[in-house]
Amino acid sequence: MKKIFVLVFALLFVGLTYGQQYKSHKVAKGENVFRIAKRYNTTQEEIFRANPTAKDGIKEGEVLAIPVIDDQEYRTHVVVEGDTVYNLSRKYKISEELLYTLNPEAKNGINLGQILRVGRLEKNKGTKEQQISDPILDSIKPLPEIRKLVGFKTYKVKKRKETLYSIAKSYNITVEDIKKHNKRLYSEHIKKRDKIRIPIFEEDSSLDQGKVSTADTLGNRLLSTTRYIIKPKETKFSIARRHGITIAQLEQLNPGLDSDFQIGREIIVPTTIFVPLEEKIDTNVFELYEVPENETIYSILKRTNISSDSLFSMNPYLKDGLKSGMVITLPKRSTRDSLAINFAERKADNLENMLSNFKTKRIAVMLPFGLDTLNLEARNEIEDFIKSRKGQGIRVALDFYKGVRIAVDSAKTKGLSVELSVYDTQKNNNVNHIKRVINDNNFDELDAVVGPLYQANVEAVAAELKKYDTPVFSPISKKESKLYSNFFQTRPTDIMLQDKLMAYVENDPTDKNIIIITQQGKKHEKVKERLIAKFPDAKVAKIEKGNYLYEVNLNKVLVKNKLNWVIFESDDVAMISNVSTLLNAKVESHKVTLFTTDKNDAFEDDSIKNEYLSKLHLHYPSIDKEYDNYTNKKVTPFVARYKKQYGTIPNKYSVRGFDITYDILMRLGTADDLYHAASFEGTTEYVENKFNYAKKLLGGYYNKASYIIKFDDDLKLTVIE
Repeated sequence: MKKIFVLVFALLFVGLTYGQQYKSHKVAKGENVFRIAKRYNTTQEEIFRANPTAKDGIKEGEVLAIPVIDDQEYRTHVVVEGDTVYNLSRKYKISEELLYTLNPEAKNGINLGQILRVGRLEKNKGTKEQQISDPILDSIKPLPEIRKLVGFKTYKVKKRKETLYSIAKSYNITVEDIKKHNKRLYSEHIKKRDKIRIPIFEEDSSLDQGKVSTADTLGNRLLSTTRYIIKPKETKFSIARRHGITIAQLEQLNPGLDSDFQIGREIIVPTTIFVPLEEKIDTNVFELYEVPENETIYSILKRTNISSDSLFSMNPYLKDGLKSGMVITLPKRSTRDSLAINFAERKADNLENMLSNFKTKRIAVMLPFGLDTLNLEARNEIEDFIKSRKGQGIRVALDFYKGVRIAVDSAKTKGLSVELSVYDTQKNNNVNHIKRVINDNNFDELDAVVGPLYQANVEAVAAELKKYDTPVFSPISKKESKLYSNFFQTRPTDIMLQDKLMAYVENDPTDKNIIIITQQGKKHEKVKERLIAKFPDAKVAKIEKGNYLYEVNLNKVLVKNKLNWVIFESDDVAMISNVSTLLNAKVESHKVTLFTTDKNDAFEDDSIKNEYLSKLHLHYPSIDKEYDNYTNKKVTPFVARYKKQYGTIPNKYSVRGFDITYDILMRLGTADDLYHAASFEGTTEYVENKFNYAKKLLGGYYNKASYIIKFDDDLKLTVIE
């Protein structure tokens, strides 16, 4: 009897102090605590916390108190010989992607005896033993959340035996509060030197005064009502959404509500308003969605590919739970391509005018300076090596670093204190050296790492620093990483650039004749297929063997009664020279404009006449503005500082080093960390580069901001988008 009283008291204390919910679980034959933790998306530590005697072992038929994380149970599977991720996905009828999402550790392979989550269990569909009710657990009621999130602080785990429970207790928050803002902790245990984000809540003075909480639950909203006059263009959808209720509940409050919804009619609605009365939904970006039966928040996030933070930001009342028939706001299908809301590529406010976080910023730069290959005592040898082809990587690293240094100095003039650490990665595919550098230095205190340059190296850094949630920025490589959530791809991929140009052509209302000319070969065939899929009515010019376009074949696709927009894809110098010469001869008679999704190095060859490209008004997407010089009257502060310090104008690598680093520092100065800063609406822009980050469903962040450049008259380059 005494033991039961102690258990009841302990559970009540934990439940009332930390707002934790529990459910009961009757131990089945062959189950252990680890497998049960997997089923309920919790940890052994949390189960032991609620059931101290379980540390001595559990028995079949024993009832355990299980902390509720997301009120969802998972089917589990013990890996046996012959199991593969593919076979398990087929067996349990789930995608491999979902299996990896439920079991992040499976990305490194699966092993015999490993316990995996292999799908969600339908509620109330288990056995009688699984549905057992326990009066002890039934008596535990969670406190409603009454605190407003105002910010975060970073906490470094100091001891090996430190637990989430002890950390949560010291900050007067729940373990779930920590996990919610450190997603990896749903599947991983904390370790010494881990860095985790601690949510800081606004203090509620009513708690000190002993006042009763007025938590905003769905039931309370239906009890507190007011009268409302229907306005023009309003619908049941929009009014229900505004007040966070379902259409059925709106009709329940207003029996006999007409289907035609008469303007001027007085109806009853909940007093609480979640959407300002004057707010209008941008129907080009968002849509109203009525939740069908059996829909879950997880399924909405999975289907729409938006983040949970974004979903709750658009629909604050979802914290009370998702109900069938509820009307919520979602991004339109065409705007969904990431976990983060895919904000429009419009320019954001100048972050320099929004600085508020003046804590010291700790940045590391990792670049291939190649000091291991240089004789530092022989200056002439160093200069000769850097000028040689073998020294190209070192030359790029040095130029990039110059831009980084000026960015740091410029940030200091804005009041930001910056500690910059510099590390030599030496060469490509140098993973072991990189691991030694990280292990030998204090990387767990960093706000961001810029570099390395090479894809293999930058992924190695991201892998090593994932345990600290340290953002790692890939400055040059255009390859994405699908493995690491702390990976920031600063350069848009080729596919993004293709999409940028195709969207520009598609959205232009001009009546035009679209012509597709592509080089032969597998690489360009893929681009050709995408172009034809986007523009099915386009004419495709016939290319002869050797990638040669005859004038007779060009004449077959040109027309005289409308504009001819030619999309040309090639990296062959001879073909570019051939096609540009033919098109240049047709400019006056046929009104030809030239486009390409990839203005590669072949276009820069001396045999390609820029006069022709200018006359054809070549349009192309670019990651930067590609200004060849800075002779224009308005010289940016960066260029002026660079010329003063180095006696020359900066090249594209120096500019990129400045733009990436300065953007990182400005974002850190306006947010708690770079993950929050990445959610800024709009695009930041600096000397030549701009940044608009979004997040992939699997993997890290990518920069989707780019330009459309036009060759104007007199060889001028003009940014048109």
